[in-house]
Amino acid sequence: MRSLPLGICLVAAAAAVLIAQNVEQQEIRINSAPYIPRSEFALKAETRLVDVGVVVRDDRGHAVAGLTKDDFQVLDNGKRHEITAFSAQTFAAAGTPAAVAPKPGDGQPAPPPAPVKPRFVALVFDDMSMPPGDLFHAKAAAKSFIKSGLAANDVAAVFTIFGGLELSFTGDKNALTQAIDKVVLHQRKLDSTGCPMLKEYDAYLIANRLDNTELDVKAQEYANCSNVCPNSRSRRGSAPAVCQRAYQDVQTMSMALWEQVRGQSVNTIATLRNIVDLMARQSGTRVVLLASSGFLAGTLEYEQDEIIDRALHANVVINSLDAKGLYTEDAPVMGMGATTRSVIQQQLLGTRPQEETNSALGNLADSTGGLFFHNSNDLELGFREIGMQPDVSYLLAFVPDSPDGKYHHLKVALNGKRHEHVQARLGYMSVQAPAAKPQPVRPIDREFKSGRDVTDIPVRVVAQADKLENGRPVARLALMCDVAKMGFHEENGAHTKTLHLISALLDANGSIVIAKEGEVQFALKDATYQRAISGGLRLTLSLEAPPGVYRLRTVVGEEGDPRLTAGTQPLELK
Repeated sequence: MRSLPLGICLVAAAAAVLIAQNVEQQEIRINSAPYIPRSEFALKAETRLVDVGVVVRDDRGHAVAGLTKDDFQVLDNGKRHEITAFSAQTFAAAGTPAAVAPKPGDGQPAPPPAPVKPRFVALVFDDMSMPPGDLFHAKAAAKSFIKSGLAANDVAAVFTIFGGLELSFTGDKNALTQAIDKVVLHQRKLDSTGCPMLKEYDAYLIANRLDNTELDVKAQEYANCSNVCPNSRSRRGSAPAVCQRAYQDVQTMSMALWEQVRGQSVNTIATLRNIVDLMARQSGTRVVLLASSGFLAGTLEYEQDEIIDRALHANVVINSLDAKGLYTEDAPVMGMGATTRSVIQQQLLGTRPQEETNSALGNLADSTGGLFFHNSNDLELGFREIGMQPDVSYLLAFVPDSPDGKYHHLKVALNGKRHEHVQARLGYMSVQAPAAKPQPVRPIDREFKSGRDVTDIPVRVVAQADKLENGRPVARLALMCDVAKMGFHEENGAHTKTLHLISALLDANGSIVIAKEGEVQFALKDATYQRAISGGLRLTLSLEAPPGVYRLRTVVGEEGDPRLTAGTQPLELK
């Protein structure tokens, strides 16, 4: 795992936070992520196809049935490809009555009603993107949908981008409503308000060299509010001309800010990918309802394409709702060194920043046959619309040309002069599929699955149920480390060691409810090390989960897993 500064890791860790008491931040570096058990097997595909999920709707928004392969054409970067695979997927409306049984005297016994598979609905709140007002209205609309939009065979779960699974799939509307009520804001705006003021969208444009005018404007602001170009001022003290150093510094600042913004978007997409993977394991119809105020996902086409491929193969439909509702051009907000040209540039950008944050929401919906609800403040209507399963959808596939490493634009159209609206994925990354290899199963993975108790490392785990300030239940784990017996190494004047950790809450069937894995890198100063030898070192871990009775499984391993400590204990969260 890659080491990150502690502050960044606490954001990436979401529900799992490791903290060391009385230790400076630079002495412990932590990286953590959701844990997905590794498989020793890999699937092998002999033919490379591009799958394209399609929904065709009439002018009233209803899905159009009865189409065949001959009704469609697929254009890849403008080049028409033969459709080599085609299927139509029909969904019975939730609550559709069973077929009428034969009347008495027909001589035929009444056939048993066909079992109706449940529809799995994932309610996902992007609590990292939504400001307070958007989150409030999205939650209210979602609760209204739960009350009147779920059918008898629907089960729903609540997820957040920050914390992952908040409530497992259930048909209990009261439990779902309570889980939605407990969703809180974790918005993390990364704008720079210094000299010059850089917004996330400014950094995106400049770092990716998408708008030279934006760079010119910000370089001028920087020259005005700093002494970076002191020799270019005129005798009358007018604004300095922009020197090369100003351009270089603004470019550097923009790249640093964009890396943070991009990293947050990568985490958002990774969470969505994990949700799609979880949905793929459910037996029934699967739909994701994503409520978000949008996030910048430019340059992340490959990551989006990966989600789309997984969703299409698993028949998971992603529906998106823009919680911003109707929006207009933001009022100009001027920072240090701003000029009249700064105001004009903001006016020229208009609503482009808001539109750009919607690109991923629209792409994920269109590409998986879902709906993208936007440009409306009626979020209750939005949840009702995106919560409706299309009656029929189509899956097309074609053999692409040789991979060229580029993004290919797709267009799916109907033959003839039909005017229905066609929803389909917007494109795909044309890259060589890596050779299918089984994911290496580490000793720590095998030990996690074994369920055994092992005490090779002098680390003791103590767990107790607790509640957060917002009332949500949480499992508190304390890892008590006997530093003197752990075998630290001296390196560059510090006492170093690396531990790997997996911690999970399992339900009565042994299924993972929530699991995190992390890497803890120690570089203790001598004073800290000596203090830890006499008093021990205590690390704490928090796992949020819905109320319930669980088994807590924790495995701690050394780098390379030569020694392991593992244990399982019961834990009830109320």
